[in-house]
Amino acid sequence: MANVTDEPKICEKGGSGLWLPLGGDAEAEWPSELKIVLYLLGLIYCFLGVAIIADVFMSAIEKVTSVKKQVMDKETQKKVTVKVWNDTVANLTLMALGSSAPEILLSIIELVGADFYSGSLGASTIVGSAAFNLLGITAVCIAALPDGELKRIKDQKVFAITGTFSIFAYLWMLVILVAFSEEMVEPWEGVLTFLFFPLLVALSYMADIGMFGSVRKPTEHLVLSQATPEQLAELMMKVRQDFGENLNEEQVKAALQHELRQRRSRAVYRVAAVRDMAGGKKVMGINDKNRAVLEANKITNSLALKEAACTNAFTNEVAKQNAKMSHVEFVSSRFSVLESVGKARFGMRRYGDPSVPVNVLWKTKSGNEAGCAKAGKDFHMQEGNVEFEPGTMYQEVEVEIIDDDQYEDDQEFYIEITSAVSSHPEISASVGEKKEATVVIVDDDLPGLLSFEKEEVHVQESTQKQMMEICVRRRMGASGEISCKVRTEDWSAKAGHDYTKLEEELRFTPGQMEAFAKVEIMPKGRYESTEKFRIILEEPAGGAKFDVTTDGGAESCVCTVVILADTKNKPLVDKIFSTLSPNWDEVLLGNAAWMDQLKEAVYCGGSAEEQSNSTWFEFVLHVLSLPWKLIFALVPPTEYCGGWLCFFIALAMIGCVTIIIGDLASLLGCSMQISDLQTAITLVAMGTSLPDTFASRTAALQDEYADASIGNVTGSNSVNVFLGIGLPWMIGAIYWQVIGPTDAWKAKYPDLLSVYPDGGFIVRSTGLAFSVAVFSCCAVVCFAILIARRQFLGGELGGPKTLQYVSGGVLGCLWALYIGLSIWNDSQGS
Repeated sequence: MANVTDEPKICEKGGSGLWLPLGGDAEAEWPSELKIVLYLLGLIYCFLGVAIIADVFMSAIEKVTSVKKQVMDKETQKKVTVKVWNDTVANLTLMALGSSAPEILLSIIELVGADFYSGSLGASTIVGSAAFNLLGITAVCIAALPDGELKRIKDQKVFAITGTFSIFAYLWMLVILVAFSEEMVEPWEGVLTFLFFPLLVALSYMADIGMFGSVRKPTEHLVLSQATPEQLAELMMKVRQDFGENLNEEQVKAALQHELRQRRSRAVYRVAAVRDMAGGKKVMGINDKNRAVLEANKITNSLALKEAACTNAFTNEVAKQNAKMSHVEFVSSRFSVLESVGKARFGMRRYGDPSVPVNVLWKTKSGNEAGCAKAGKDFHMQEGNVEFEPGTMYQEVEVEIIDDDQYEDDQEFYIEITSAVSSHPEISASVGEKKEATVVIVDDDLPGLLSFEKEEVHVQESTQKQMMEICVRRRMGASGEISCKVRTEDWSAKAGHDYTKLEEELRFTPGQMEAFAKVEIMPKGRYESTEKFRIILEEPAGGAKFDVTTDGGAESCVCTVVILADTKNKPLVDKIFSTLSPNWDEVLLGNAAWMDQLKEAVYCGGSAEEQSNSTWFEFVLHVLSLPWKLIFALVPPTEYCGGWLCFFIALAMIGCVTIIIGDLASLLGCSMQISDLQTAITLVAMGTSLPDTFASRTAALQDEYADASIGNVTGSNSVNVFLGIGLPWMIGAIYWQVIGPTDAWKAKYPDLLSVYPDGGFIVRSTGLAFSVAVFSCCAVVCFAILIARRQFLGGELGGPKTLQYVSGGVLGCLWALYIGLSIWNDSQGS
């Protein structure tokens, strides 16, 4: 009986993969050295291609997981707008699939392409990628932070679950291969391996919502586009303090994004890393050109502030040590008073020698800046003197504040000590540091709270354009003039096709209690399902605030408008049809986005302007990746079908590139005379994980916590086993259970025919089981290091530079040990 293993290898005459070699038998006769070089370059180029299409795939995932819906708040009994996808569920499902799609698809394609026989390339790539992700990427992230900076994982419960599963997943592989039915995967083993995936997602979700303890408090952050002028002013002050005064407009915007510290997903960091590799469009706040300038300014400004603080502290200390003087100053450099206070009193104190009388002259003054209080309108201009008798350490001055019924922003004026004179000839008097005090007048006239009269409004279309008025109510105060910005936001209804876009300012005069936002509804003769859009109030001015109990909370106010079809022209059958038909407004928008997508692929940096500012290295990367960019620009934009069309077509393209990667990896290994396992755990594993390495390092440097850099690695490793191995093993085991031992099966496994006479899905465990065992041991040591770092240093990443290098070096050595032992064992077996 002929043995299948006697068939020619892929690089020999008569051998072939799924698509390669293109040259057939003639290619097999090429010199080995030439083939090695060509296959290696081709493999690297395909790694670049799969990274670029994964960028597109991640964009589709971001679109899908950003979908919002309205739910009823149980406490307030009102509808609120929330995301459909839980962040933890999204990270463990679509996000993990996006980052691990090449490895998972390689395993599935290898199974189908080999007539449902197992291969070592797919499974070994998954184990090799897991080793590089956990050991290599973690080592890079630990050593990436500046000396002394620490970052820790925030969602510890989710990390504990995914970390436990990441070790259990590979131990479970070992048990399947060597314990229950040696070198054969039974159907129940494959099914159970696959079912561990939804179990992992369910447990992580339960931990995230607080079923295993307290509910995780969501990260609070301000959305820049929704910031009020007061909030922007506060942020601008922080920017000036951190980064200095000399920033242009673009750098100021980037600095504001930096200060907001918004928590980004791993997908965003991966997209930024891939675009860096391919000379693509930069991601704002991550890899744009302003980032390095801001970081340099922050370091320079911090050093200057420290130097100035040390100098001032030394000077002040010397002055206060002079005991032969009497010093007078305000008790505080800043006071605040209510506008209705009438007469306000402000304290002075003296220190030094209290035995002599001191006469102090003072006066009020107004500033020239906008927002300063005006003398005669907000306060009375005054001046006077205060006498400190011997032994008196405290005195007060009195200033009259003018009250009115007009709401105003907080305003400032100043009180200044002009001189301090002692009557003793030997003991002089002087004015201390706090010679001037700032007084903030706080307006107590209530401007009111703003909210929509109704949080959901239904409007039925007609044959003509109709103007819809949305009532905005003002309550709990009506003092002064207030305003807010009002704009529309697309949902299923699209501006320009279903309604007229609105973006204006809504004003309330003193005493006015309601105003109306007007939106024009377009006639379309709708035969679609009901369509919705949002009207959003934001940026309140004049002291107004939003009702926190309504949809949108304190930062905004949201009204959902539902456009209903004309009931007279919309029978039941048309309703059913409308739920199945596409939203053609989205198609029109998608067509425009498709053209922009093609233009973005042609230019380095995504536009003609960015291309003119690109470096020669970025331009070279762009030219090299241009063929891939043009091919993948044909993928439909995310505007179609809510991102799902882009999702599936990008996934199919990843599969096509993965087929080429699998054939090239086998050709390279065959030409170098090494096994698929050795090729998989080194070249293929590193090539598919390289974008994640750059993405994790960037996340470690820029994110507030370590979750996006190393926290998601454990979840991704678990998903790789449960999907990338569980799914093909389940399919293979069920297939051979149904088909039984064919002649080809008997020829391929003659040594196992007596052990498994009924056939089965055979997975040779010699090299794979040893590789899994070594990785599992290394993973345990890695988690022990992370736990120790958190316990003794306070964070998984960073710390003293010496300890960073020690921890990273140990993990790097563990990865090298895993590679070395796996190759050694495979060579021994061969």
